[in-house]
Amino acid sequence: MSKRLSFLLLLVGCLWQMSAIAGVALCPRDGERPEIQIRFFQAVQVRLLEADSGQVVASFDSREEGASRTWQAPEGARGCYAIEAELAAAPGKALICLANDEAIGFAVDAQAELATLIRYRGARLETRGTPCDALPKQRGVEAAPKPPAAANGGAPPAFAWPPPRPSTRRTLARHLLTGSAAVPTLEYVAGRLQAALEANGYVEYSYYSVPGGFALATRLERIYPDGRSMAEPKRWEVALGPLTRFDLAEYLRALFDAERGHFRIIVFIVTPAPLVTGAEPPSAAAALAWPREGVPVLPDAMRRLSYDDSFQTHALIYEFETRGVGQPAEFKASSSITGDAHLRRAKILGVLEQ
Repeated sequence: MSKRLSFLLLLVGCLWQMSAIAGVALCPRDGERPEIQIRFFQAVQVRLLEADSGQVVASFDSREEGASRTWQAPEGARGCYAIEAELAAAPGKALICLANDEAIGFAVDAQAELATLIRYRGARLETRGTPCDALPKQRGVEAAPKPPAAANGGAPPAFAWPPPRPSTRRTLARHLLTGSAAVPTLEYVAGRLQAALEANGYVEYSYYSVPGGFALATRLERIYPDGRSMAEPKRWEVALGPLTRFDLAEYLRALFDAERGHFRIIVFIVTPAPLVTGAEPPSAAAALAWPREGVPVLPDAMRRLSYDDSFQTHALIYEFETRGVGQPAEFKASSSITGDAHLRRAKILGVLEQ
């Protein structure tokens, strides 16, 4: 084979490979398996391709049943995955990409409403050709569809998505939530969680909506450094005595003036969406409002939904510490014990394992 022909074949191969990975791509980070969650806001088709070969590995169409889709790369996958998106009404029409370190949006132009939003984890973002414009963090929240109305008290408020960064976390095995149910529903799972909470004194909690499921937040409690709940009434006290009524400003002042101590809020997230927590922790004010601003029971619109194999349940533990009178409550960025230890010493896991 002549040198000229060899060069031409090499050039064609390089051009083919470059065209295959043109646009935006997700590449594995530190041996992790890339995960994505797709949310549609317009009639859109999304394709996921192997960046090296151009082979389509998954495709998603907003016109099919459901409004969200999830996908995770197979075990051992090492290559990058290119993402293509086009409007169903205008196949081939170019959509620009907007991206940040946790999501990719596609729109007709930078000022238009998002056509689709793709959250990702376990991956780094790479672009070929024209780089993506910046996607403001709040764009995905603003474009998210409103949760369905609930017959038992109105629409449940949406929990922050992605959830604020916890002190630690624990993903629960499926059998802990499904028990003996042949076809478990979200109502059944919520009942299991409520039973485990109430058996251990957690009788104040609130439900919120999250993509495809719900969040369940407990009331702030005082704990020992090893994760055990303090005995009542000390467990629910913030200052020298329990508050006779709830007022967020009063509660914050009491917490900030409390004696040195450790506090915990547990939020259970039940969702089919990949869980990618945010980079920022919650403020004390936001966390204190969680058990009060949701709804007290699982909304009717969610009860009959099937808890199928796509669902996972995560326990996010948020710890705060006060260092004495006049010192603000501080979020503990990293708990001194594991999420498993928190749930066991709160005696919640023991009930679920029965």
